[in-house]
Amino acid sequence: MEGLFTLTVILYLASIPAAIAFRRNYRTSLNAGHLLTTLASLSLLVFTVMAIPNVLNGNAIDITYNLGVFSIPFHIDGLSLIMCFVLSVLGLATSIYSPCYMEFYKELGKGWVYIMLYSAFVLSMVLIVTVSNLLWFLFLWEVMTLASYVLMVWEYEEEYVRKAGWKYFVSMHLASTLPLVIALALIYAKTGSISGLDFSAIAKLHLGPIYYLLFLIGFGSKAGAVPVHFWLPDAHPAAPSNVSALMSGVMIKVAVYGLVRTTCFLLGPTVSFGYVVAIIGTITLTVGTLYALKQTDAKRLLAYHSVGQMGYIWLGIGVGILFLAKGGEWSAFGAVALAAGLYHLVNHALFKGLLFLSAGSMLYRTHSRDLNKLRGLARVMPLTAIFTLVAAMSIAGTPPFNGFMSKWLIYQSTFLSNNGLIVFLGVMALFISAATLASFIKFYTTAFGGEPTEFTKDAEEVPSSMLIAKGFLASLCLLFGLVPSLILPILLSPGAALAGIDVSGLTDTNYWLVTIKAPLMPTGAESYFKPLLFATLFGVLFLGMYLLFPVSKKTYRPWTLGEPVAMEHYKFKAINYYEPFEEYIHPLYHTGHVLSEFGSALIGAVANAYVSTATALHKACDSISREIAGIGKAYERKCPEVYFDEYFLAPLVKIARVSGVLLDEGFMRPNAALTIALVILGVIFALMVL
Repeated sequence: MEGLFTLTVILYLASIPAAIAFRRNYRTSLNAGHLLTTLASLSLLVFTVMAIPNVLNGNAIDITYNLGVFSIPFHIDGLSLIMCFVLSVLGLATSIYSPCYMEFYKELGKGWVYIMLYSAFVLSMVLIVTVSNLLWFLFLWEVMTLASYVLMVWEYEEEYVRKAGWKYFVSMHLASTLPLVIALALIYAKTGSISGLDFSAIAKLHLGPIYYLLFLIGFGSKAGAVPVHFWLPDAHPAAPSNVSALMSGVMIKVAVYGLVRTTCFLLGPTVSFGYVVAIIGTITLTVGTLYALKQTDAKRLLAYHSVGQMGYIWLGIGVGILFLAKGGEWSAFGAVALAAGLYHLVNHALFKGLLFLSAGSMLYRTHSRDLNKLRGLARVMPLTAIFTLVAAMSIAGTPPFNGFMSKWLIYQSTFLSNNGLIVFLGVMALFISAATLASFIKFYTTAFGGEPTEFTKDAEEVPSSMLIAKGFLASLCLLFGLVPSLILPILLSPGAALAGIDVSGLTDTNYWLVTIKAPLMPTGAESYFKPLLFATLFGVLFLGMYLLFPVSKKTYRPWTLGEPVAMEHYKFKAINYYEPFEEYIHPLYHTGHVLSEFGSALIGAVANAYVSTATALHKACDSISREIAGIGKAYERKCPEVYFDEYFLAPLVKIARVSGVLLDEGFMRPNAALTIALVILGVIFALMVL
């Protein structure tokens, strides 16, 4: 099994020289690179499936790569395998989807650069969720952030893309990387060695509450939790759709992994922290979903739903942390709640990845993502319409799709908790799920319903490779909804490890039945659901209703009161959906707008201060270098027989000049963000070597 993991890493790395070898041919470089990333994803998927039995038996996988002056330790347990599965599935789907889709950006060229960034992005996430040293974790975290940033600004000629990229870059380094660096520095001060930053060593330390706060801010910012979610609705739509699928489907889940790994496995779960995570999750799912309800840009709507669905994940994980910290007979119940949050993590990766790939297909054929313009795509893109419907029903929590099963488990984890506040949070989540359904009714009916218009009539189905990728994800959405027992055992393993008990008796899962039993409740107080039985009965009822009441294809014309109004003017546009409701909660939207403006102004101020400081440093270094050069030249003229300056002053002059050039290149030109990130990576790498 260790060989399969190594093979995965090698294949991702090999895709880079393969793409460079064909860099003169855009299409060939994409095909060669994605062929290897597809094989790498398959290798990771096989590794994950083969490793599950070992991990369920309590045998984690430890791998160490010795690279000369340093080594990289890896520890792969149940939590890591969950993320590896998500990465392998999304990596496989996007690798199949991308070669054709990236033809959309052929005019920009540099297909080999895209492959380099794509491989670095996915591989960094694979290594983040398996590495077992905090310093390496942070280094790979920066690689992930840098690669995702450059991929996100791929259409750099568009002004809104550059603005979204700058907001993302500054936000991530200020609100995400900085707290993690502070936490790393504090822990290093306690241990005094790189080996002391191994997860096993950190777990033995007794760290204070400040670390919970630092990790909450650092990982919450990357996960898009309210109130540090303001970057996400701009960043995800700005990226190419295949990259959006990875950012929304996987990258923000890596932040959830980091939160669980650090606060549960390294620091230990606490009741108060569980409450904080659950409350933040409920606020996040409410704000994200209600803002998605009013969007008319397809990708922006999906981006806000990424915020909302992350709230469901945080709610489940927060409840799990709370009851795991309580201990005793509640430990097993906490493990189930944690599994519910992780279940929704997996499911959200599947249906949100599928939704972004579907939005990319719409953009690929119509060159628009405006729901006010799109109509009738089901007639011209029938398979895309079916796959999108599966994803829409999944995210809305409609049985028998996977989103229903994970949301149902989250609801039961709150309703059976015997805790008033947690029950209230569950009721809020249940209410907001109705808003999610309403939002995707708008998304689907405006884009795919009705007859094609002049704008969409010439659209056609996307190439087969793009359909295969979407069909693969749609199949998993249905499979994990009908047969949850395929994945629930591995989802329960992190909670079982934290609780130190066997949780198999609390959740009875088989192909027909999922049952949750609640402690401290009367005998028989349990909740159960039979997904396959439900699907069978629903299918029979649907078929009977269809036969009894066949769908009429007759079209009725609206009464125009005698006015000569064209039929296309009667279209119910996306902007018209739920207008009364939007007016009712207008204060929420207004408050959010004010806060968003404040956040944007704050980010702009920080960015300007950053550039101004860099400019001042550049001028200071330039002045110092000129003075040193002048002293050196004067010394050389007056004392030609002494070569003291060649040994001492000349290196200083070179360092000053190089610093000036670096600062000039980095901060006075458009590639400032890239240079900053490279400098940060270099500093972290130097710390690891030393």
